[in-house]
Amino acid sequence: MKTIHRFKHLLFTLIAGPAVAAASFLSLGFTRTSVSPWSQLGITEKTGIENIRQSFLEGYLYSYGASAAKKIATGDRVAVAQDVLNYSKAYVNTPEFIKAYEQSRRSNMPVKPQPQKTKEQIQQERIAELDKSISEGEKSMKSLPKDLIEPFKEVQQMLMDQKKDYENPDSEMLALMVEGEKYTHKNAMDQYESQMSQWQKDFPADHRSMLKARLEKFLQLTADVDFNATLKEINHTKKFVNPVYENKPDEWKMAYRAGKPVVDAARTFARQWLTELN
Repeated sequence: MKTIHRFKHLLFTLIAGPAVAAASFLSLGFTRTSVSPWSQLGITEKTGIENIRQSFLEGYLYSYGASAAKKIATGDRVAVAQDVLNYSKAYVNTPEFIKAYEQSRRSNMPVKPQPQKTKEQIQQERIAELDKSISEGEKSMKSLPKDLIEPFKEVQQMLMDQKKDYENPDSEMLALMVEGEKYTHKNAMDQYESQMSQWQKDFPADHRSMLKARLEKFLQLTADVDFNATLKEINHTKKFVNPVYENKPDEWKMAYRAGKPVVDAARTFARQWLTELN
């Protein structure tokens, strides 16, 4: 059975879209020939489409079974970038992708908290809990050793006193529980509203707004990449000589690895696409 290898890493700012997919695929190093990019990567077109779909929807690069990627020589990366970008752009405007986006949008929608409990609901719930505890206690007491019966009766009496207290509408303990419910519900609603606000930004109703936001973020993150930056090897790992660059986000570093020609082509493509989306 063929082993399927999956890896994912954060793309240029969670773009995981056309510009990112192109640069990411190219960083694997496939050559522009009459052979499709998918066959050069050692995967099927179906798998390639799934990679693009997951990249856009989840913000990561997915590569399943790309076993041939590292064996492919570097070729005309800019030309291949155009191919992948055009392919991605066409796919994310298909009914298939739009449907998948809507499903992802709904599944990520925050769940609204249950309505705040009323004083009467809290009172009834608490009394029901105490009734259950008292009933179970009475059953248990029948099998207790004689020396434990009296102490257990005291516990039972305490539960009955609590029940009597909750039956009083003016109970101080009941009032405290009502206040606690108000506080808990308010916090839950505040969190929900915050999550909804973020959800609306991350998953706008129109999928084109999502594409626009990710393309804009891509342009922002790749605006200051220093492609002339030097590297040094430390413990078999390449690091930037400039500590400022070493502290840059992974997306910035990925753009650096893709190279200036590829990123310039992707930026030009992204700007043109944004013009169309606007």
